[in-house]
Amino acid sequence: MEPFVRRSHLLVSALDGESVETSWTHNADAVILDLTGAVSEDDRFRAKGLVRDSINHASRGAAEVFVLVNKALVHADIEASVWPGLKGIVYPGAETAAEIEEVAALLADMEPRRGIATGTLQIIALLDSGKGIWNIREIVKASSRVCSAGLDEMNLCRNMGIVPSSEFDPFVYAKGRIVIETRAAKVQPIGISHPYGVLPKFDDEDEIFQLALRGKNLGFAGVICPDPSWVAQSNTAFAPPEDRLEFFRETRRLFAEGVARGTAAVPYPGTTMMIDVPVDENARVNLELWELCAEREAEKAAALESQESTMK
Repeated sequence: MEPFVRRSHLLVSALDGESVETSWTHNADAVILDLTGAVSEDDRFRAKGLVRDSINHASRGAAEVFVLVNKALVHADIEASVWPGLKGIVYPGAETAAEIEEVAALLADMEPRRGIATGTLQIIALLDSGKGIWNIREIVKASSRVCSAGLDEMNLCRNMGIVPSSEFDPFVYAKGRIVIETRAAKVQPIGISHPYGVLPKFDDEDEIFQLALRGKNLGFAGVICPDPSWVAQSNTAFAPPEDRLEFFRETRRLFAEGVARGTAAVPYPGTTMMIDVPVDENARVNLELWELCAEREAEKAAALESQESTMK
C-alpha cells in the first residue's frame, strides 16, 4: 500500500443532512459516513439510500470518504455503500481474520460491478472486545486492504463492563498492542490519548491538541474525530512540528557528511547530542511525513478553491 496521510477522520451520521453537507468544509483528511446510528428499519433504509450522494458531498474538499457499516448487516451495507468516490469501509467489532477476509471478498466482488479499480477499496478495522485485541495480529494481516486499525474505546468499555473514568486509562495494554502490531504490519494505528477515547470533549482546543499530540507520542498516526472541533488540532498534532524541520534537514546533512568521512556518529553543533543512525532515521521519517502532509494540505486547498470558484 502506498504511503498515505490520514491524521483526521471526521465521523458524520449519514442521516444528518446538514453535517454531511458541510463535512467537506472542515479540512479533514478523511470523512467517515456513519450508518450505525440508524436504529429503526425505516432509518436504516433511508441512510443507505443517502450514501451515494453523501460520498459526493463529503469528498468535495478532497477528503477520502469511508462508510462505517453495521457488523450484523455488513453485506447489505457494503452493497449500499460501494460507489465511485468511496475510499473504503470502516468495519466495527472486528474479532477474527475470517471476518476481514469476508469483508475483503465482498469489496472485491463489488469493485467491478460499480466501476471501481480492482484492489483499491480499503478497510479500517475497529476493535471493541478482548477477543479482537487478542487477535489483532491476525486481523491486520488478514488482507492487504486493511489500511488502519484502532480501538472503539466506548464500546470496549461496555463489552468489558468498565465504567469510564478520567482518573486512569484501562486500555494501556490494548493501545500498546494496537500500535505495535499495526506498525509491524505496516498498517496505520489510529487513536487518541486518555481520557478522550472514553470521555471526549469538544470545547478546549488546547486540550484536544495536547491529547492528540500525546496520542502521536504513543505511536498513533491519526484519530477518528467525533466532532469538527477535533480536526484542525489533530491535523497539526499528527504532523511533524514545523519549527523542527530545519533541525531535521541539518541532521541529515551533517550525518551524510560524517558517513562520507567514514565516521559512525557526528556532533550536532551547539549541543551535546551525537547524530547516529537512529537519529538520522528519525529525521528522515519526519521529513518524509512532512512532505506527505504538505502534499495532502495542497490537495485539499486546491479542492476548496475549486469549490469556492464554482459557488461564486
